[in-house]
Amino acid sequence: MGRVYRRTFVVGDLVTIAPDFRNNILDFDFEKYIGIIIKVYEENEYIVRWTNSPINSFYAGMWNGDHLVKVENYQSEYDRIKRKRLHIMEI
Repeated sequence: MGRVYRRTFVVGDLVTIAPDFRNNILDFDFEKYIGIIIKVYEENEYIVRWTNSPINSFYAGMWNGDHLVKVENYQSEYDRIKRKRLHIMEI
């Protein structure tokens, strides 16, 4: 098994949606959604206040740290995911 990465944040960090997070219906666009961590909970859970909401009319919400990435680290995370992406086909 490979390495396990756990993203952690502190209050005040600027974050966006991680490039490896995808909703079944929406394909999130990183540049649209920038938020700030306003509260930290246990188990890698955070309250994020979004500048533009990824979900209609919900500008603050709880997110898992695995679904977020610091704005300044987005490109390196995107490049890492792109190199590792497998093409899987269901039979």
